Amino acid sequence: MLRRRNILEWPLWMAACISCNSPAAVPSSLRFADATVESAIGFRHTNGATGNYNYPETFGAGVAWLDADSDGWLDLYFIDGGSLAPDENPAQTSAAKNRLYRNMLGDGRAGFEDVTDQTNAAGQGYGMGVASADVDANGEVDIYVTNVGPNELLLQFEQKFVGRETAADPRWGTACAFSDLDRDGDLDLVAVNYVHFDPLEPHACQRGSIQTYCDPEVYAAQTDVLYRNMLQESGRFELIEHSEETGFTIPGRSLGLAIADLDLDGDSDLYVANDGQQNLLYRNDSADGRISLTETGLAAGIQFNADGMAEAGMGVDVGDVNGDSAPDLIVTNFSRETNTLYQHVGKGLLFRDATRAFGLARLSFLPLGFGVNLFDADLDGDLDIFSAHGHVLDKATQIDSSLTYAQPDGLFLNHQGRFVDQSSSLGLAYSNPRVSRSSAVADYDRDGDLDIVVTTVGGMPRLLRNDQTLRSHWLEIELVAARPGNRRGWGARVVVTTRSRVVTRQLQSGGSYLSSPPGLLHFGLGDDELEVVDVTVHWPGGIVQTWNELSVDQRHSLQQTDAR
Repeated sequence: MLRRRNILEWPLWMAACISCNSPAAVPSSLRFADATVESAIGFRHTNGATGNYNYPETFGAGVAWLDADSDGWLDLYFIDGGSLAPDENPAQTSAAKNRLYRNMLGDGRAGFEDVTDQTNAAGQGYGMGVASADVDANGEVDIYVTNVGPNELLLQFEQKFVGRETAADPRWGTACAFSDLDRDGDLDLVAVNYVHFDPLEPHACQRGSIQTYCDPEVYAAQTDVLYRNMLQESGRFELIEHSEETGFTIPGRSLGLAIADLDLDGDSDLYVANDGQQNLLYRNDSADGRISLTETGLAAGIQFNADGMAEAGMGVDVGDVNGDSAPDLIVTNFSRETNTLYQHVGKGLLFRDATRAFGLARLSFLPLGFGVNLFDADLDGDLDIFSAHGHVLDKATQIDSSLTYAQPDGLFLNHQGRFVDQSSSLGLAYSNPRVSRSSAVADYDRDGDLDIVVTTVGGMPRLLRNDQTLRSHWLEIELVAARPGNRRGWGARVVVTTRSRVVTRQLQSGGSYLSSPPGLLHFGLGDDELEVVDVTVHWPGGIVQTWNELSVDQRHSLQQTDAR
């Protein structure tokens, strides 16, 4: 993550166009407002920095959108850090805790309310990533938190969370996600790990005379971990590690994790973004109730960028960028590496680096990207990009005058097959740079457009409310699967057909950087004179159902009628 290039190492195409003029802005009524203060979100991330440059301090932490109380409104769960040297800063250690904020709009009240203490949702440990889903099939959403140290599973019973030692991997965990990998009807768990870090043996690293955080190569890469849910097999909830048995064994400095049906064969594949190493794509070959994964990243074209370089992968997301109903991949990387867009081509698992073709290389060249979201910001039917930016070196400007520690985030609109910088639409969030890390999107106020939450290292998050005034239609889909072990339908592929377009989305856990998306699918439908659309759901397990003439501009709950 901390590798640097000087201008002589820049790709020739970038050296040639680094001063090119930006393409014309897309005329837009798109506006985001910072609603953090008015929403009564008082969370502040604790990174525990004491000046000793303990490596995890600069990585930030995640955030989850989840309906914790099952009232139909999305709540927020923020992951906190703490102190890696508690004896040096006991006050920070005691004050740091993860926080759950209940969305009060359903009660007719503005903003969010901190319900951490009454729900016992604080957790413990120096937190990093988060995933949320009903993993024990009791009808209430649960939370998994990765830490620098043992991870924690928080199971919810009657709106109270109870910590479990199940799946408590003791290493430095980062991204995590739930998915029904073996298609047996319950949710399995994947958690990736970064490097071996021992706070009792800190490394002192310098750039010339400047002390700062180390390069990732200083630390040994770790293997990742996969847990199989035994609920369907044994009749009781239990997560059992199956990393070796499944082939999920390749070490890496893993930060990003995306789970999606990348080859459209009906099961979920795994994509892991590694820091300074080749990225990994595990094809899911599960059969007969057993999880079997085969790493095929090189053949699929997603291990390296178009120049054959391994990049400093941070965040990752999956979505159909060019409207061909096939999933594409985006990975955020270090400064002067660009965000890399891998376009799905042909059939099966085959991608090409389409970063330059979509105009994204120049836009993302200097910022250091972490969280990334493919989402329809302007409701026109195609996927745009939000990218959370912030350097990892607090003294970045002293080391390289062209860089800064705090950076403005990016919003890039998809316009006629190319991305256009529309970051000014983010308002103060754009004009006031921050050291951003995790990001997640959801329609928290249920007004039809997607809002953004962004976390910051050692600071307050930002809730960016989408206040666009575009006259475009939308649809939100909530799935109710037949099997209680995966009632939300994680892994489903949903296709919305209008008179003029076909829009495809997948409901998948994970993605972005250390964050967790809501269990809902959102579709922008454009400004056509639409009243109804057809919706086809490809359920996990292979059942396909179609609903005709569903009304637009509302949320629909679609229930599976066949559990085969």
